[in-house]
Amino acid sequence: MDSTRFLVFGALSSIIVITFGVVGYMVVEGWPLLDSLYMTIITLTTVGYEEVHQLSPSGRTFTIFLIITGVSFFLYMASAMV
Repeated sequence: MDSTRFLVFGALSSIIVITFGVVGYMVVEGWPLLDSLYMTIITLTTVGYEEVHQLSPSGRTFTIFLIITGVSFFLYMASAMV
């Protein structure tokens, strides 16, 4: 895959993962868009700030899945770039 295609694939995939996280928090927890986006970003970047709101058991399960998916994706992208 040439470098331009790889960059486009990486950018689109990042947007998909972030959108999945935002929509997931909106559906599972019923949070507004900005809270969902903020929680998704701090989760995917593994910053580890405190949760925006308390998570339900379903929200915790979703967060675990989002961490595994997001970190795996970003590690794949980093290894592919190297």
